[in-house]
Amino acid sequence: MNTNTKNRFSVVVPVLNAKKHLRACLDSILRAIERYPNAELIVLDNGSVDGSYEILLREYGDRARIQQIRGLPVGALRNRGAALAEGEFVVFIDSDCTVIPDYFEQALAVLQRTNADATGSEYGLDDSCHWIERTWYLIHTPSSDGLVKFITSGNLVIRRTAFLAVCGFDENMISCEDMDLGARLNAAEFKVYQAHCVRAFHAGGDKSLRVFFLKNAWRSMGMLGMLRNSWLFKPVFALFAYVLLWVAAVVNLVGSHSSLVTRIALLVVLVNLAPVLTIAYRGWQVKRFHAPLRSILLYHLYFLAQLFAMWKVLVSLGHSLEVKHAISVRLHGSARGQTIERDSR
Repeated sequence: MNTNTKNRFSVVVPVLNAKKHLRACLDSILRAIERYPNAELIVLDNGSVDGSYEILLREYGDRARIQQIRGLPVGALRNRGAALAEGEFVVFIDSDCTVIPDYFEQALAVLQRTNADATGSEYGLDDSCHWIERTWYLIHTPSSDGLVKFITSGNLVIRRTAFLAVCGFDENMISCEDMDLGARLNAAEFKVYQAHCVRAFHAGGDKSLRVFFLKNAWRSMGMLGMLRNSWLFKPVFALFAYVLLWVAAVVNLVGSHSSLVTRIALLVVLVNLAPVLTIAYRGWQVKRFHAPLRSILLYHLYFLAQLFAMWKVLVSLGHSLEVKHAISVRLHGSARGQTIERDSR
């Protein structure tokens, strides 16, 4: 074990069927380590079946600490990697991301200059990015550095002491684990500072509307879990507003006695009100308004993806309750049968 942990970075990369982008990701991290040797690479495979684990063992076994741990949520997998970390700082990079060559120097400079406990940034944009990625980035990401509520876990640098103080990622969350970690860090008065110079690029970004929908549905699976941090979790309230406005629009369309033109006009206003207000709020936050029509389209898809995720969570919860009930009935019936048998004796 390396006893010189000061200014040392431990990079944790979770992997699941990441063969397409895996080499680019790990090679970029290893190039950064060549420039800044006081760093280590930890890669945890979550049971890949596409050859990723074999690539890790064959091509990176002598340059990284590699383990395979199957069947864990990604937050739990990251926690296992952090438990192996030796450094003062733990870095979480997703397996479809690449980092800049001076990543560690930039991160260290930010942490020392700001005295922050965590840093990183939203994934950077390059010339190959899709309009969806660019639009979503420009809607949500401030152009200046500063304190934020959370940083995406695909490009996060955090002091190990702060990470351990809040018990790491919540291992029960399917997604939104980075938002939850940020909320707990802020509640514990740790500083989370976004710095655009700590850059990573996301090769596995949203390159089509279908991918955007599916990925946001997955990202929203843990959304309800955020309510325990605050009942004023804005994405949940925005979703409820979106649904209520749609209901109001449909009721007005079929039940109002006004002219058809008036009803259609009100329908258009009501169904777009939640996306427009959300975009206006985001624009006020980031001091920028970008591609309003594209932004409205993406927010419609985003809200629909959230509804799909909610439905899947509720179906899964209902199935789980049915299974528990069936097990309880069987156990009760078995116990009752044993009691009758003892009584008959």
